[in-house]
Amino acid sequence: MKKVILIILITSGIFTTSLFSGENIVDQLQNLADEFGGTIGVAAKNLETGESISLNSQQKYPAASVIKVPVMVEFFTRVAEGKIDPQKYVALTDTNKWGGSGVLQYFDGTTRIKLIDAVTLMIILSDNTATNLVIDALGDSHRERLDAVNRRMKALGLENTRLLNKMMSWETKTDSPESIRYGVAVTTPADMALLLEKIARREAVSPAASAMMIDIMKKQQYDEMIPRFLPLETDSIEIAHKTGSVTEVRNDVAIIHTMHGDYVLSIFCDDSQDHRYSADNAATLAGAKASRLIWNHFTGDTGYDVPKQAGGINWNHFPGGRWAKLRLAHAPFPHPDRSQGFTNSKEEYFPFKGHYDEGSAVVIIPDDWQETGDGTNLVLHFHGHRNHVLNVLEQFELPQQLIAARKNAILVLAQGPQNAPDSFGGHMEEPDGLKNFVTEILVRLKTDRLIFKPKVNKLIISAHSGGYRPAAFVLDTGGMTEKIAEVYLFDAFYGQHDKIFNWVNRYQGRLVSIYTEHLAEAHRLFMARLSEANIEFSTDLSENARLTFYPTTVAHNDVIFANFKRYLKSGRLENIE
Repeated sequence: MKKVILIILITSGIFTTSLFSGENIVDQLQNLADEFGGTIGVAAKNLETGESISLNSQQKYPAASVIKVPVMVEFFTRVAEGKIDPQKYVALTDTNKWGGSGVLQYFDGTTRIKLIDAVTLMIILSDNTATNLVIDALGDSHRERLDAVNRRMKALGLENTRLLNKMMSWETKTDSPESIRYGVAVTTPADMALLLEKIARREAVSPAASAMMIDIMKKQQYDEMIPRFLPLETDSIEIAHKTGSVTEVRNDVAIIHTMHGDYVLSIFCDDSQDHRYSADNAATLAGAKASRLIWNHFTGDTGYDVPKQAGGINWNHFPGGRWAKLRLAHAPFPHPDRSQGFTNSKEEYFPFKGHYDEGSAVVIIPDDWQETGDGTNLVLHFHGHRNHVLNVLEQFELPQQLIAARKNAILVLAQGPQNAPDSFGGHMEEPDGLKNFVTEILVRLKTDRLIFKPKVNKLIISAHSGGYRPAAFVLDTGGMTEKIAEVYLFDAFYGQHDKIFNWVNRYQGRLVSIYTEHLAEAHRLFMARLSEANIEFSTDLSENARLTFYPTTVAHNDVIFANFKRYLKSGRLENIE
């Protein structure tokens, strides 16, 4: 996995530049600074290859609230040494509430707060009162507390990083040259790169303490700069970061985990002519674009465009589980081949709007489902003609059958053509269509903190009626064929038999097909083909054979009832404990 450490510092001006795609990364950053109207200091290092990027990396800048990361490092070091109890309560009174950022200053009267909670507020809300409570725990006197942080940073190799005062504490501010110039703290790009590297490598304190610090930074509430233009909805990205701002200063430092690799990014902005405290502050906007510029360099991405932010998932709870409808960029539809709608063999016309314009899926999660050590088990169902995922959710009682089967899996109902007699699978018929679809769903679940890794363990493909076509294509070119453990076909054997045969012949996954009389001939021919290839199969659903073809006398729309649960219960997925 590619790991990169990056530091960027930006000062003043208005940003209007393009991506400078024909230049190297240092020139691009310099052009960015020129158009912004200030300077950019960069220190970048790939932790695996040793590739580095440096631009003004030794220049000093006001650290502002970014210094709270070194304060946190000193706090956790003392916890590891047994000198501080993170669960200790400290008193919050009217005499130790400080202004500036944060919420504790508004608490009425006297209350108590745990030190570990103060650390969290110090990072995620940049709470100045919480920060001073943490600093107070680092020693018996003001000078001793500052020295504790500064000695720790020097011991870690940070030569130019110093905490110069408590937050908003005018009484303790000195007239030293550094204090006058930099305010509460000073640092350099090279210093912060080194500290972030040690945290990312779990070397800043202990591995456990470093992991706790990263976890706290992941809860950051201010996302206007580094995360702003990153493709959070389509790439597996976790950002653990800390912001800082005061007067003409805008900062952000981050450890960024992605499916492309891990890197650390810091952005310090000083001498900005725009003094607005808003997301559209010129320095904030330039820093956000610089963040995307670096992302593009390390991932090969281009542009600044990001997918429409869908926000959190709105779950509907029911006895035994929850379900939600997700809008997805990699869903089967919309697709260019149906941009003008569809006319079937009966000359019935189904326009794009209302039939092919929705990219979505319904996701059902049992309450006692658990992510496995090897990833998430998924059951992906493709519905038939003239249907819609919300109607499928209600009509066939699939959530109830999943929960009753007691299998450790999440159920996904893919939105196909809406209420149209059309078997076209849209993007599921393209190479890696299944992989892109499933990955996006898992990333959304990860963003919602329901899973830790966007990784598939085992995959079951299920199809009813006209859903046969996308099911057959994903078996062949979906990009996750090796993950498909089972295939369930509910009167869904109308065509694409070569794709099904190739999967059966090349892989050892289980296939169960239940069919009514009108598909008997198609099954007879397929079973004859299996016999010629010396591939064994069964026609008795009571047997737990790898391949089963079972005729039924129930109606076409009734084949799913009870049988979905039956297939799951007899299948290869592990049970919920």
